[in-house]
Amino acid sequence: MQPNSFCQHLTFSTLASPNWTLRQIMEHAAASNIGGVDFRGVGAELDITQLKEFGADLPNTLRLLAEHHLQMPCLNTSVVLVTPALTKWEAMQEELQRYARLAQHSGTRFIRVFGGAIPAGMSRDNARQLARSHLKQAVEICQPHGCKPLLETHDAWTVSSAVMEIIGDFDPDHAGVLWDLEHPWRSGESPAATASVLKNRVDHVHIKDTIRTDGKSVPMLLGEGELPLGECLKALKDVGYAGWTCLETEKRWHTDGPEPEISVPQFAEYMRSNGDQAGL
Repeated sequence: MQPNSFCQHLTFSTLASPNWTLRQIMEHAAASNIGGVDFRGVGAELDITQLKEFGADLPNTLRLLAEHHLQMPCLNTSVVLVTPALTKWEAMQEELQRYARLAQHSGTRFIRVFGGAIPAGMSRDNARQLARSHLKQAVEICQPHGCKPLLETHDAWTVSSAVMEIIGDFDPDHAGVLWDLEHPWRSGESPAATASVLKNRVDHVHIKDTIRTDGKSVPMLLGEGELPLGECLKALKDVGYAGWTCLETEKRWHTDGPEPEISVPQFAEYMRSNGDQAGL
């Protein structure tokens, strides 16, 4: 069942909490009245399908999630659509298969994939054709398991027009978009412009705040960075977005980022406060 308000249906990526155990992740989510966890690694392992907790011990993990009233709204892979090397793409298909099976067992609707960078010597047109071909294969892998791939606004496919180059001809029921709020804005596209093009294609949202230092985005608490989060929330409201909103404070990649004991509850408070103010 699709959530009916993105300010009431919150989830967080475990990129925000790289050192928390599985039990700590669940306990902190529940303590902040957050209803989901988007797993992107637990501890040292980034690919959760390699962990026994999501393999042989999955029934126990699902029981613990249920006890904490938690869902797994979106699974996050490292799959890159623009992957020319056949052997690498075959490995990514295997990764997709593992995640699709996990999605089926966990009731997860969405699996995140990347478009990827355009390799040196490859034209954008050829990269787009390759991405579309590989996305078609991703759809074929996901459909039997009741889930669908979401293309993240990232890499060479960040602004809405670039995203539509890949997914434009796909049925929205077969492939969707994960709108990472930072990347299109950093590329010069306003939140309203992104939303007006992607509209009902957006199935999941990553929210974060950052400042730009030495060409890198440094994680901050929501409202303390440079992103126009108020505009982002309004744009989502204006297109009737009703899905999950996921905190993606990338502590795993930036050790100087906010500690999860602070960023996770602050996310919940920020979303509910700002949602109330905006009438969301």
